[in-house]
Amino acid sequence: MLSQQKADGELLELFGKMIAIVLLLALLGVLGFRYFGSVNHIAAQGLRIDHTRLLNVLGMIKAQWLAQGRPKEMRLDWDTGVSMSLDKNSTQNTSDTNFVKMSTGGWPLPNKLDSAGCEQLWYQLLGLDTASQQVVSLLGKEGDVCIYIANNFDHLGYQLTSGRVIFLTNDKE
Repeated sequence: MLSQQKADGELLELFGKMIAIVLLLALLGVLGFRYFGSVNHIAAQGLRIDHTRLLNVLGMIKAQWLAQGRPKEMRLDWDTGVSMSLDKNSTQNTSDTNFVKMSTGGWPLPNKLDSAGCEQLWYQLLGLDTASQQVVSLLGKEGDVCIYIANNFDHLGYQLTSGRVIFLTNDKE
């Protein structure tokens, strides 16, 4: 009888430990789900802030362009001369990448009309690397818009001819 009670006690102790582990895993699961659910929301806020920054920067560039007499190419006043290399084997001079081509309307244009050119334009305007921000850059089908897509599929479109910036969110609310 004593051995039966001892076995029952061990089983109850084991059962208690299993319940504690299941409750702990459930708690961690709920916390993990909430954490990873908010990561996309935080990324969207970053792109929302970049939208506002881009609007402000484009306004400053337009004013600078007008003040300098509407040049076809200009160096941005806040550019420090340090540039991002899109290609590690690139031999391009950094002073070449510090200049931004300008449209006839006074809006910055990418140096090359492809996704790498849009990525370089993002860096020149905002000083941010798209890879570190988890933003993908694309050139639109017509070749007149640079599209920047966040990891939650929110995207920012910069129309090269008109300077219009459109922020589209994936919110369902």
